[in-house]
Amino acid sequence: MKTGIFNFIIIALLVLTAGGAAQAQRKSAGLMDVKIYVAKELESEADYDAKNPSNLVPVKRRVNAKSPLRNTLIALTNGLTRAEERQNLVSVMFGIKFVSVRLENGTAYTYFTMPEGASFSGDLSPLIFKDAVERTALQFTNVKKVQVCLDGILDFWSESDEPPKKCS
Repeated sequence: MKTGIFNFIIIALLVLTAGGAAQAQRKSAGLMDVKIYVAKELESEADYDAKNPSNLVPVKRRVNAKSPLRNTLIALTNGLTRAEERQNLVSVMFGIKFVSVRLENGTAYTYFTMPEGASFSGDLSPLIFKDAVERTALQFTNVKKVQVCLDGILDFWSESDEPPKKCS
């Protein structure tokens, strides 16, 4: 008799667990895990990696699988969680907002705007921003190249006296 009750309890637990897993799966249906790239503050000069001069690291986000590139770039501009900030991670968006993205022949044409009052924090900030957008977009297998456009300018990081290159 005890064995029969024990088996019944085990079967009931398995059914409940399977039902809970199915509910969790339905809840996360349509979502996918992606990476956005943010900067990690250097603790010392010894932490500098010449292969990663922007000191970018991936952090995980969960986005809607419909239009994943677009939703991932939105997640990038949304910034960090409090937990990530406590890990000495830093957003590289400098107040920049996502406008749109277009994918054509393997090239992601990304468009951003810097609202009034927002600004880069230093000379390398524009390149760090560009690097973060490129790394974030290149995780998708259908993206082979990334064009980053800020307020209609393609070479927004340039300090040249030449006229700026306009985005296509």
